[in-house]
Amino acid sequence: MGLAILSGLIVSIDALFIGISFGAQKRCKLWHLLLINIILFGLCMLGYFLGIWIGDAIDFELDIVIGLLFIALGAWVIVSYFLFEHKKKGDNDKHQIKSITLTGAFMSIEAMFITIGLTLVLDVTTLWIPITVAVAHLVYSVVTFFFAKYLRKLKPIVGYMISGIALVIYGILALIL
Repeated sequence: MGLAILSGLIVSIDALFIGISFGAQKRCKLWHLLLINIILFGLCMLGYFLGIWIGDAIDFELDIVIGLLFIALGAWVIVSYFLFEHKKKGDNDKHQIKSITLTGAFMSIEAMFITIGLTLVLDVTTLWIPITVAVAHLVYSVVTFFFAKYLRKLKPIVGYMISGIALVIYGILALIL
C-alpha cells in the first residue's frame, strides 16, 4: 500500500505546474480547477477498474508495456511543449479558455492512464491508487494555483520538463523493477 501511495504522489507531480499555468491565466478561476479535478477523480476510478480488468484478462507481465507507455507519455509532455505551447502568443480570452480546456482534458486522461499503469505495474488491487493520484493532482494543482503570482518568473518549459522527466523516470523504474 505504501508503494501505491508513493507512486501516486510521484507521477502526479505534473499537477504542480498545471496549477501554476492555470493560476497565471486571468480567466481561470479556482472552480475551473476543482471541476477538472472532479472529472479527473472519476477517470482515475475508471482507470483503476480498467487496470484490474486488463490485468485479469492478460496472462503475461505488462511491466515492459506499461514502462514504455510511461516513457512515451513523459516524452509526449516534453515534446508537446515544443509543438504547441511555446508558439502561443497573446493573452486573449479565447486562447485562455481553449488552453484551460485542453490542459484539463489532457491532465484528466493522463491521470487515468497513470492509474491504469500503477494498477498493473504494482499488481495490487487497492483503492489507494486512484485516490492518491486524484488527491495528489488536486492538492498539487490547487496549492500552486494560489502561488502562481509568485512563480510567474518560471519559464513554462520548466514545468513541462519536470513533468515529462518524472513520468520517464517512473517508466524506467517500471521496466527495472
